[in-house]
Order: sequence, then C-alpha cells, then structure tokens
Amino acid sequence: MSDEPRQNEEPPDAETPRRLAGIRRMLVPVLQSASHRIAGAIRRLAAGPGATAGRDIQAAFAHLFRSRHLGKLSLAALTGLYLLSGVYVVNPGEEAVVRRFGRVIRPRVGEGLHYRLPWPVEQADKVNVSEIRREGIGVTPPEHGLRLHPSEEIQVLTGDENIVNLKVIVQYRVKDPADFLLRVDYDANPLIRNAIKHSLTAVGARARVDDLLTVGRTELQRLVQVAGQRTLDEYRSGVQLVNITLQEVIPPKEASDAFRDVASAREERAKAINDAQGYRNSIVPEARGKAERMLREAEGYRADAVNRGRGDAARFASILDEYRRSAGENGAEVTLYRYYVEAMEKILPRVRKYVVDPKGRNERVNIRVVEPR
Repeated sequence: MSDEPRQNEEPPDAETPRRLAGIRRMLVPVLQSASHRIAGAIRRLAAGPGATAGRDIQAAFAHLFRSRHLGKLSLAALTGLYLLSGVYVVNPGEEAVVRRFGRVIRPRVGEGLHYRLPWPVEQADKVNVSEIRREGIGVTPPEHGLRLHPSEEIQVLTGDENIVNLKVIVQYRVKDPADFLLRVDYDANPLIRNAIKHSLTAVGARARVDDLLTVGRTELQRLVQVAGQRTLDEYRSGVQLVNITLQEVIPPKEASDAFRDVASAREERAKAINDAQGYRNSIVPEARGKAERMLREAEGYRADAVNRGRGDAARFASILDEYRRSAGENGAEVTLYRYYVEAMEKILPRVRKYVVDPKGRNERVNIRVVEPR
C-alpha cells in the first residue's frame, strides 16, 4: 500500500507550540524543586553518622549548588532528555503509526531512525507487517501455547445436505497498521476466526460433500479466502489473508461408517476404471497395429493389381496394334485361334470333359468350340 497520508487526515494542530510552552512552564517549578531536594538530602547526609563521607561529597559538589545557574542547567538537561525521548527506531519489517493526542497523523512510517514529539503530545506504535501469523479453527497452532479449552471445531452443512467437520489453519499478516491498531479491539484472532467461520458456512452450503472430501478442496480454500478477505475489508481490520489450509475434512462420528462405505465404493470404482483403462491401453494399440498392417497389405495389393492391370492393358494394346496391322494378311484368324487355344488351356483343366459321337458313327469328332472364320 502507498505511504501517502490519507485524504481524511487534518493538518498539524496550530495550537501545538502554545501547548508546549504551557508544558515547559509546568516543568520549571518541578525541576527547581527537585534540585533543592537533592541539595537538602546531601546536607542531611553530611550531618548524619557518615559525616565524613557526606562532607566529602558536599565539598566535591558544593560549587555546583552555590551556582546561581544550577536550576537553569538542570532544567536544560532534563528538557534535552525529554526532547530526546521522541527519537525512535523502526526495525526492518515494521511500520509505525504516529498519533498526536490520539489522532493519527502519520499512518505508515517505514523502517529507520525517526523523531516524534515527546509523550504525552505524540506517541508511535510499531507493528510488524512482514510477519506471517497463524490462527486455527479446530486446531491450535504451536506458537499459541497451551489453552485451557480445546479449539472449537466448525460443522458445515453442504449443498447435498451432508454435515462435515472442518479443521482450518489461517495464515495472515498486517497490511494496514493504523486500522489494525485502532479498529481491532485487543486481538485479531477472534475476528479472523469468526470471519472464516462465516465464509466456510456460506461457501460450504454451495458445495457437494464428495468435492470437499476429494478434488474440490483446493477450490473451496480459494473461495473461502476470497469471502473471508471481503468480510475483513468491510470491517477495515487491516488484515491480509495469505493462505487458508483445510487440514481435515471429516464426517461426524455418527456417520463415519456410512462415509467409510462410500469411500470404499469410490476406491473400487476408481480401481475398476483404472483396470478398464489399462485393458483399453493394451487392446487399442494392438488393434491399431493390425488395422495399420491390413491397410498396408491392401495398399500393396492395390498397387500390385493396378500395375498388373496396366501391364496387361499395355500388352493387349500392343497385340491389338499388331492385329490391326496384320488384319489384311489373314493375321486375324491366327490371332483369334491363338487366343482360343490359350483360353482352352486355362479352362479345360478345371472342368470335367465328355466326348461323344452325336451320330454314333464312330467318326472323328471336332472338339473345337470356336471355329475361326
């Protein structure tokens, strides 16, 4: 935050010099009376049983008490000490709040050597703004020491009408020392506990119990921190929430068995899902490999068939050209007869053949199916 003065601050009081003069007038008679009392005490000491020591002391300081300026010197010395009491040091990690007659005039004074008007005019209160402090709900941080009564746990009713017990650790720091000193009565811990309890109740009412017990815990912590910070800012507490940790989210004792059964069922479901995913991971790659192999084989067959068909077509085209060139020289009959013989060589070995004499005269039978023209 900025170190600039707040807009609602007023300028320094114009009556301050007059008040200091009045304080000085009150202090002069007091200091003079004190010096006379010291001198009288020394005289009585010289007249007492230790007269010798007393006379020696009186002789050593007699010239001082005979001086007409003793009162002024004593007043000057005490005044100097009084004015020096306004010097104060702000350590690293701290900020000071300076007040004049109870009114804040400098809300944020950084580290270093500083001066204020001595008491009772001004006072400086130092606050550690870098320290990360902790507060627990349902658990006591070690730095808080022993308590007569255990920490109060908080029960939250979830959105699906389940009750869970929560234990929370809150980490915070002071972000505005003036608000922290003047607006928090005596201890920030009760204020923080109440703000976090309110936030847990409001946020938990919109959550499901399964989310609180499993993956939704991180989101719940974030929402509770945002809601709690909003409440603390409305109170102008000067506190900044650093982190909220849900240490435990447990069901009540009366419902612990049912929650345990639910947790066991959830674990079994997760195991079944993991087993199914493992089986899937073992089957799918194998099926993909087989599909890829079949695809490659089909592509190879296609390439072979296409190339063979192209070769056959080219060969047929060359034969056709030769046939057309020799058609005028009775080459057509020779070509047809050769194709007929080649076809029969392929067909006849695969069929059962019967040769009969249609006229029964035991004559030679012409088994040529196709007669060339």
